[in-house]
Formats: sequence, C-alpha cells, structure tokens
Amino acid sequence: MIDQSIFREYDIRGTVPEQLNAHSIDLIANAIAAKCLSEGVKELVLGRDGRLSGSNIMSCLSSCLQERGINIVNIGLVTSPLLYFAAKKIDSKSGVMITGSHNPKNYNGFKVVINDAPISGLELLTLINEELPNSEIVGQEIHQTDLMNRYIEEVCSQAQYSKKMKVVVDCGNGSAGEIAPKLMKALGYEVIELFCDIDGNFPNHHPDPGKPENLIDLIKAVKEFKADLGVAFDGDGDRLGVVSNLGEIIFPDQLLMIFAQDVLSRIEGAQIVFDVKCSNLLAQTIENAGGKAVMSATGHFHIKNALKKSGAPLAGEMSGHIFFNDYWYGFDDGHYSAFRLMEIITKLDKPLSSIFDSLPKAFSTPEINIEVEERHKFRIVNDFINNAKFFGGEKITIDGLRVNFQDGWGLLRASNTTPKLVLRFEAQTSRRLDEIQSLFLTQLKQIDESIEIELS
Repeated sequence: MIDQSIFREYDIRGTVPEQLNAHSIDLIANAIAAKCLSEGVKELVLGRDGRLSGSNIMSCLSSCLQERGINIVNIGLVTSPLLYFAAKKIDSKSGVMITGSHNPKNYNGFKVVINDAPISGLELLTLINEELPNSEIVGQEIHQTDLMNRYIEEVCSQAQYSKKMKVVVDCGNGSAGEIAPKLMKALGYEVIELFCDIDGNFPNHHPDPGKPENLIDLIKAVKEFKADLGVAFDGDGDRLGVVSNLGEIIFPDQLLMIFAQDVLSRIEGAQIVFDVKCSNLLAQTIENAGGKAVMSATGHFHIKNALKKSGAPLAGEMSGHIFFNDYWYGFDDGHYSAFRLMEIITKLDKPLSSIFDSLPKAFSTPEINIEVEERHKFRIVNDFINNAKFFGGEKITIDGLRVNFQDGWGLLRASNTTPKLVLRFEAQTSRRLDEIQSLFLTQLKQIDESIEIELS
C-alpha cells in the first residue's frame, strides 16, 4: 500500500511520516533501481536539503538502493543545483535529491535524474512493484566532501567582470545557507547574510521567494544597508528571487527579459524557453532581441525536456527556476543565476533599478493560489477548459488553459506539487486586468460552487 498521490508529474512529494515512511521509501527505491538497471546505471549521487526528516530519509533510501545493487555517492546536505552538478560529474549522470522544495516543513520528496534526464514521478509509480533480478553484489556508499569547492571554483572561472558590489543574501534557513554566501564572497562581493543558518523549522519566513510576503525582510535589509541588490532562494536553492537596489521586486519573467537580452546579444536567433505563467512581454522582448520565444508547460521536467529538444541557451519559469544552457549545464540553479545577474549589472555599469526601469511593463497579478482537494484539481481544470467561454480569445491548452487577448491574458492550471489551482492575469490597463480576472473567476465559480473565491 502506498499513497499514489505523492507521485507527481515531475517528482515525488508527500508528508512525513504519513506518506513518506520506511515502507513507501523501500517501494520508491525499488522503482528507482528498476529504472537505473533498465538504463544500465549502477551508481547514483544522493543528496538532501535541510529539512528535519532529510537525514533519516536519506539513510533509508541509500540502504534500500544498495540492497538492490546500486552504488551511492553521498554528498550530504546540499542544494538541488549542487546535486545536479555532482550528477553531471559522474559517468552515470544520475542522482536523487531528497527535498520538499518550498512545501511546508512536514513535507519531503525526491527529484530524480537518470542518465542525464529528469524522471517523472508518474513513471516511477509504474515501477514500484517491478521484479528485479537477484543481486549477489550489495552496492557500496562513498562520501564526497569537496563538491562545494569544486562548484565554486567552476563558477568563479566564468567571472569576466570585477566590481565591488554589496548583496543581501536571504536563504530562508534553507539549504542554500552555506553555498550562496560562500559563492558570493568568493566572487569578491560584500555579503549581508539573512537567515543563512540551515534550519528545517524555517523560523523566520517560509523559503519561497515566489511569494511577495516572503521578501519583506529582504527588501528592508536592502534599503537599510544600501545594497546593490538582494537575492533570495527557496528551500533547496534551485529558485531565485530578486530585489533591486531600490527595494523593488523583480519578478522571474522580468528577470528572464534581462537574461534573454544578454544571452541573445551573443547567440543571435536562439530559442528561449519559458512557461505558460510568464508575461506576454517576455515573448515580445525575446523577439525584439532577435530570438525565438518558445512556451512550455510548467515544471522543471517539461522545461528540461524542452531545453534538450531545442538546444535553447536559456529557459525559465515564473516560479523562479532559471536554466542556463549556454556555458552552464542546463539545470535550474538559483545561486548560479544570481551570479549571472550580478555579471550583467557589472557589465552594463548600471544600477539594477535602472535596468529594471528599461523593461516593458504591464499591469499583472502575482501567482494566485486557490486551495482545492488534490483529487479534484485536474477535473476542475478540465471542466473549465471544456465549458468556459472566452469570445475573441486565443486558447492555449499545453498546461491548463491560458487565454490570450489583444490587450492581456489569463491562466488557470492545476499545481503539480500542491493541492491548489494556480491563476495569473496580465493586461495593458488596470481596468482590463480586473475584467479578465473577473471573467475567469466568475466562470470558475459557476463550474464548481465549492471553490472559495473572493472577487475584487
């Protein structure tokens, strides 16, 4: 018996110990081992974030994989980018990150890469009862201790510009608390540390830079210390939040505009991948800079597959996952993305607020989340796609329903990681923004009256 709802479209995530426990971890290990053996993989890198349950889960998963003949390279408490980096460095190009990302502290989960490809949680679900050949050889475990230094050295080798800058680093007590400040200091920046002690209780604010309320402390510190910028990371360090020198929140699709302009100045005509939650202005910026805009479904699984298919040098999501694939490795990496932003600021020799001011603007909402029952969320979205009316709008259904109008757009999709519906809206005027939002929410309420929606 295992709760199948923990197997998500692009990872595994559940509560501890109700859903993730010794029994379910053993079944998950069986699935991972089955996938490894089918790909000829006999070695995995294993890492974990700073959650309280991480150490026990890591020990259990390592033992279960070794029993099935898989060798383990244990890299301990790390960010997801460090796990991906380590996986790139071993012959099998494979690894498992134990992380609950930005979910509440009682959650944990697994992000799996095998043979340099992300593995869907849904695929692993089909393998939990797979019969494996009897292995007379038990896998071994080794511990790797120099990974962080190797990572920092490789990033620093890419630095082309030198300028004294002051940066506030808010790690939200997540696993970026060690690597992010060390990296910034190694690059020569003055660092003000904010909540960099790794603590799975997350005592200060939740490690989710996608929520503006979690950036309040960062904004205050940037202004107080007169810093050049502030950067924030989620629980496992693969997402980036940014605050300008004036304390303005720069949302990830705006950040992608800055990155796209920089990348396309060197790689003319390249494709840039972004998810369905991003602004229409991002696509316009990409095309104006000579690139090709490519919209993808949300999720690192989909973005990484789109990167591999297209060879795009850059991709990103509205959630703050940024993927550099030009002279980095194509995985989502919050602290590396912060480095690339600071390189651009230095190269342009302008304050971040000035760079931000030069971007096109629209009226938009942040990501809006509506709590629903896990088992109903996809049904609600499908009903909305089939029944909602949007006269004069272009419907895009690669991930939920996005409707593009001449003067704005709206989106409804189901979260793949939480029991929530996700909405976002944008328009050229505040009045039109309200109209599009009302059009979506009114029809959503008609489709399911149990949904609690506050119409503004």
